[in-house]
Amino acid sequence: MNWSRLDSLTIRQLRVFCTVSRLLSYTRAAEELGCQQPTVSALVAELERAAQLILLEQWGKRLALTDEGRELYAHAQQVVAAANEAWLAMAELRGVAMAESVPLRVAADTTVGTYVLPHILGAFHRRRPAIALNLRVANRADVRACLLAGEVDLVIAGRPPAVDGLMVEPFLVNPLVVISSPEHVLVTQTRVPLARLAGEVFLLREVGSGTRAAVEELFEVAGMPLRIGMVLGHIEAIKQAVAAGLGVSVLSEVAVKREVQYHRLAILQVEHFPIQRRWYIARLAERPLMASAAEFIEFLREYRLQSG
Repeated sequence: MNWSRLDSLTIRQLRVFCTVSRLLSYTRAAEELGCQQPTVSALVAELERAAQLILLEQWGKRLALTDEGRELYAHAQQVVAAANEAWLAMAELRGVAMAESVPLRVAADTTVGTYVLPHILGAFHRRRPAIALNLRVANRADVRACLLAGEVDLVIAGRPPAVDGLMVEPFLVNPLVVISSPEHVLVTQTRVPLARLAGEVFLLREVGSGTRAAVEELFEVAGMPLRIGMVLGHIEAIKQAVAAGLGVSVLSEVAVKREVQYHRLAILQVEHFPIQRRWYIARLAERPLMASAAEFIEFLREYRLQSG
């Protein structure tokens, strides 16, 4: 192997490659990295030339990692994570002012990241305005990848990523409720049997969603079929479809609070509901915790106690 080729590799190339590999999209990677798509494509092409390997392939409209690309991705994540840790360590050594210039990086799953964390981050910002904040809202797989790649300091999710050496603590309760349009025939019933609900058409999130998994588990344990009429990738789309009378769904109570208040949606009183779930705070034990991240975790603990 020509080891001199390693001299041409840059952390930026590896960081961009990891982002493209995680999202499997040059366009989405460019949006996340805050640069142009041609720049992302060029940096990946430079990496392929240096490695003398094809790392990504286009199959129609789908981008996929090659076997070589998957191998490099596993190692590149470690390099990028180490570079991030080195930079944060230097920031800490150079004092608080420098450390606070490094954003506090948080990843969260869709529900808590959309309906809970913006309010909490706003309150934290009012207390510590000098600390820059970076919130990434993603599905469970992307949250896990961000954590492993060292792209975030901590994650908040309903199901903590299955990762070795993960430090987890409970955060807020997250009750899941059955929702329908206000005109649905079951709205006036005070206790709907689960068997009756099984006859309804469900609108659910994609496979891998924690909420969907909770619903599927409940019906599986009850030995009842689950009629899925439509799969939608966004909570807001599900709420709109349910309001239009296309079916019922199960969502976090916090996600439908406003629509219920203004009678655009209704919560059905069904046995075994609400399903009591919880969000968790998680981080990797092996990664040094930046002072701002430690302060934010303590802020989250205070918020949890105040919320009861």
